[in-house]
Amino acid sequence: MKPLFFITLLTTLLTTQQYSLIVIADEHSEQTFDYRNSPPLRVAYDPDLIPFHRFESSGESGFAIELMDRISESADIDVTYLPMTKSEAVDRIENNEIDIILSVPFSEKHSTMMEFTDSFFSTSIGILTRVEDNQIDAMTDLSESLVALQSETIEYEFLKNTRGIQYQVASSQKRAFDIFIAGRADAFVGNIVTTKELLRQYDIEDQYTFADTFLLHVDYSIAIQKENYSLLNQLNSEIRQMKASGEYSELYDHYFQQDNDSFARWLLLSVQIAGGLLIIMLLLIFIGIRWNRALQRKVDKKTTDLNQLNHSLMLQIVLKRNNNEFLNQILDSSPRGIVTLDKQGNVTKFNPRALEIVGITEPPVKKPYQKIELVRELLIGKAETVLTGKTQRFLGQHKAWIRSDDQSFQFRYFVYPLYDFDRKINGLILTFEDVTEEFSLRKKLFEQEKNQALSRVVAGIAHEIRNPLSSIKTFVELIPTKINNQKFQQEISTYVPKEIVRVSELIESLINYAKPRHLTFEILDVKKLLHECFILFEPTAKNKGFTFNFDVPHNLFISADSHQIKQIVINLIINSLDALEEKQATDSSLEAVKLEISVCKKQDDIYINVTDEGIGMTSDERKKILEPFYTTKKKGNGLGLAIADQMIRENEGELQITSQKNIGTTMTVIFPATS
Repeated sequence: MKPLFFITLLTTLLTTQQYSLIVIADEHSEQTFDYRNSPPLRVAYDPDLIPFHRFESSGESGFAIELMDRISESADIDVTYLPMTKSEAVDRIENNEIDIILSVPFSEKHSTMMEFTDSFFSTSIGILTRVEDNQIDAMTDLSESLVALQSETIEYEFLKNTRGIQYQVASSQKRAFDIFIAGRADAFVGNIVTTKELLRQYDIEDQYTFADTFLLHVDYSIAIQKENYSLLNQLNSEIRQMKASGEYSELYDHYFQQDNDSFARWLLLSVQIAGGLLIIMLLLIFIGIRWNRALQRKVDKKTTDLNQLNHSLMLQIVLKRNNNEFLNQILDSSPRGIVTLDKQGNVTKFNPRALEIVGITEPPVKKPYQKIELVRELLIGKAETVLTGKTQRFLGQHKAWIRSDDQSFQFRYFVYPLYDFDRKINGLILTFEDVTEEFSLRKKLFEQEKNQALSRVVAGIAHEIRNPLSSIKTFVELIPTKINNQKFQQEISTYVPKEIVRVSELIESLINYAKPRHLTFEILDVKKLLHECFILFEPTAKNKGFTFNFDVPHNLFISADSHQIKQIVINLIINSLDALEEKQATDSSLEAVKLEISVCKKQDDIYINVTDEGIGMTSDERKKILEPFYTTKKKGNGLGLAIADQMIRENEGELQITSQKNIGTTMTVIFPATS
């Protein structure tokens, strides 16, 4: 006989006497409600919580079931029993779908949704292990172990915050017990009365042992709907009367007589062996001393365990506070504006930089993001797709905005989904930074790059312009002497207009390139636009001894800004010419190298290729070539390709680069075709 039986029996006897006194004082003061003409009360019970209740072919049975039957008979109340798990019963009593739950321990968590009667049974929570497993002797030994237990119980709430323990959670104690004996857990935690009954049913008592029989104390009560005080008083009155009359003790002995018989047999054996009452008393005193010492050791160990748990919890609290403070400092000191939204699109965080940019003083927390002008402008068409998971994120977006005080801004912003612990989207994060100065600097660099290119173009075509002007001058000087010469008339009427057109095309291309314009999308004839760029550099390429080919078919159109497309192509041509010169400088014996502009259409896209047989690039150089200020030239600022790539993306295009060292490079610009 283990000490826990004595505790349970003693608690029951004391409780019986206590409630006997309470009944005498209160039986006339409590108000009850007549349920005789009401519909049957719906009573939920867990069929796996034996021996308190079970479901059999003949109907419901068990200690709590029979207790409820006697209460209902005495109070003249009709009841109907509904088997279900504890968690289902809690949900249903909260929704007023049932009236009573049998055998429920009191908990603060559930006290907000139901009322509890006086306790009708006391026991404890124990830890069950295998006989051959000597690694687990207390709760602290459960660290790094897999524990089977029932969910929504006091033992689950007690252990779930303990670090290092892993869990196999089931909807009932029997199912958790089955998981344990199936070898899928290292230990089992549950009330010892049900555990012992399960061990007896499975006939495996010799294979398992309790490492701890008093992990927690638990009192079972009857739970009813919240604020149903009339039923609560009636049930309490009936329970107290049963305890006072001895009917409760009779019922208790009937269900737990096995333990009582064991006690009687043990007592009889003690009398026979000891030979008398004196020896029994001495034996009991000796056992009491041993028990007290063992209990003291258990208490000391429990105290140590609780101190360790308390210390661990304090460390976790401090760590969490430090982490929160750390995150707040990051948000508050960030040079970017940071805004977070919840699932409904309401603002949950608005850092100081965001307040400064928007021009407000108080964080608009809990307000819909649509009410903040800048946030609305940045998230329009994006927030809903991110919150619903249709789009993962928006990166490196740009937006121009004018604040209410007429100050202009350029923003680069990012939109990310915000995940909870289970990696489910429960909001979004918006970060934005003021890049107005960066845009201004880039504009200046763009003009500088354009002017440098213009200077090179002008220098390259100056000779080409002088040639047709010399021809025109020669013809003009011969007019007085050969005005009547038919052959001269034919030549002057043929060559002079061609030379004039040639000069006109060159000058017009220069004017179009140099003239500042705003970004304007229009339908562009690809061949015409590229030919204007080709004309500008054909003389330069020819003077340097390069072959410059132009292979562009008719009737290909794109939608883009013509000024930016020209700048892009001119930058690519200049890079190709530089690459050809560098290769020519390293090997003067090279024959004529080639530069080519070609265009083709693949499916719905137009591919513009600028190909050269220049010095080429290594794989490392190719990876870095689009980074601002990175250059492979001896003289260069490394911004030409970076600016070109940015303008390509602004025109909804894509840049692809293929290159081999000492072989050549192909720059391919891809735009959607327009009919």
